[in-house]
Amino acid sequence: MFFKRAIFVLVALSLSLAGCGEAKPKTYTVGVIMELAWLSPTLDGFKASMTELGYVEGQNITYLYNESVTDGDQAAFDAEAKRLVEQKVDLIFAIGTNPAKAAKAAVEGTDIAVVFDPVINPLAEGLVQSIAAPGGNVTGIQIISQTDKALEWALKIMPETQYVYSPHNPEDAFISGLMQEFYDNIPSQGVELLPESAVTTPEQMAAAVETLPEHTIIFFGLLSGNLEAGLDQLVAQADQYNVPIFATGRGGATTFPVMDYTTTFSGQAAQGANMADRILKGAKPANTPVETAEYYLFLNLKAAQTYGVEISNDILQQAFQVTR
Repeated sequence: MFFKRAIFVLVALSLSLAGCGEAKPKTYTVGVIMELAWLSPTLDGFKASMTELGYVEGQNITYLYNESVTDGDQAAFDAEAKRLVEQKVDLIFAIGTNPAKAAKAAVEGTDIAVVFDPVINPLAEGLVQSIAAPGGNVTGIQIISQTDKALEWALKIMPETQYVYSPHNPEDAFISGLMQEFYDNIPSQGVELLPESAVTTPEQMAAAVETLPEHTIIFFGLLSGNLEAGLDQLVAQADQYNVPIFATGRGGATTFPVMDYTTTFSGQAAQGANMADRILKGAKPANTPVETAEYYLFLNLKAAQTYGVEISNDILQQAFQVTR
């Protein structure tokens, strides 16, 4: 009897010790700061890609995202980044340049990593020391501006174009700085940038369409937040006055432009998720090279028909996606 009891105690003790040795599954907290609401497909795609990589929301990963900060100013991004650091998140996913700058400043002196997705020219923005070896706590996905190439595609589709209406807010120093080289290069493509392109309100942006000369296209890339909010007005005016819209950098997700030469939200998001996965598993941002998002040609035949634009078969065959 004593022998049986001793065996029972030993077995019970072994099971108890084995249970104590089982490590609890690792859980992660990722803070998110998003610059503009229209970038929300990047966040959706990031979460979906993270799920595919084994990070299931509510089980082993939590996302902290304050939607009220989106479309805010730099002060709002700075405050949100500091709040996320105080929450001791494992990683900050910064969607856009200004949130990335806020996150970089906030994580100084901590071991919290930042993955930006996307940023145009992170080296010039001071986010990384180099593309190959970012240094510090920050790395991510960059977009190399292809605005010149996008206009080139637009002019291939409509070679009769003489004027370009490219609405932009000259009071937005950040956007103007990013787009100025493009505006300067427009004449080299044999067309003229209309002075009416400089607008400060959505109402001005839409009203300018009424007086555009013949053989004009509307072309835009990055827009200031206040102009972005007036896109519906612009599209309505373009439809009324039959001025075709071409775009770049819209993620292939919008339906109004005849053409969008762009990276894709899903592609950027997948790249960002793969990078976040590597960092959460121990890779150092300092040694994780910045990756470049790929560009694709999206064509919309429904929009083309609305404006009476004919797209050659040769161009159609080069498109990544054609909406019919």
